[in-house]
Amino acid sequence: MTSRREWFYNYEPISGGSVYSCNNHALEIVGVGTIKLKMYDGTTKVVRDVRHVKGLKKNLLSYGLLDNNASKIETQKGIMKVFHGALVVMKGEKIAANLYMLKGETLLEAEASVASCSSDSTMLWHRKLGHMSEQGMKVLVEQKLLPGLTKVSLPLCEHCITSKQHRLKFNTSNSRGKAVLELVHSDVWQAPVTSLGGAKYFVSFIDDYSRRCWVYPIKRKADVFSTFKVFKARVELDSGNKIKCFRSDNGGEYTSDEFDDFCRKEGIKR
Repeated sequence: MTSRREWFYNYEPISGGSVYSCNNHALEIVGVGTIKLKMYDGTTKVVRDVRHVKGLKKNLLSYGLLDNNASKIETQKGIMKVFHGALVVMKGEKIAANLYMLKGETLLEAEASVASCSSDSTMLWHRKLGHMSEQGMKVLVEQKLLPGLTKVSLPLCEHCITSKQHRLKFNTSNSRGKAVLELVHSDVWQAPVTSLGGAKYFVSFIDDYSRRCWVYPIKRKADVFSTFKVFKARVELDSGNKIKCFRSDNGGEYTSDEFDDFCRKEGIKR
């Protein structure tokens, strides 16, 4: 709830209802609507069903409401973090015994429209590039390789959240890489659009130790084996190490006889 009418992006006047302050004084609720917040990391969050309360001295966001809509809320050493899956989407600092101040700023309607447009363009390029990281996209923007983008502030991506949760669960196993290329993970996913070169899929290879990721566009899932041989030759030459263990979801593109024979001859554990 807030007393700032100018902050609302969408607004509907209402009559009836009140909020009681600490001295038991009733404050009238005169409207409800949507406010957009620019968070500490540059992302834009939408807060719906915000009450416009006349005379309210502080802008308040309910801890209980966040608890109902978030995966987890964690407080430690004066910092509150709100998680969506494995990602921190909101952060606040304690300023009183039971009060945290949200790290971010309110966007006025015009600013919110620009931020929303920028976020849409960023997300579109993020998906086209196979869910590339924000840092990687910033490099491409600096090189003027992403038309229409002058800066990158990557919104929350459900696909990336799911993928990160999967990797976190997967990496809780007892077998972990203790050196570069000791353990390599791989997966294939379909591209949102076919590339100009005709690629319909991406195959990724992630080194468990360094977390470095290589992504290759491919036309068919059957191209995974030949791409893996190219990847193997390159990374082993660059690092001076050999791939010792290779993990996948055991999809058909990874379980052909020629793939198994190649790994067996190269001493790669599956």
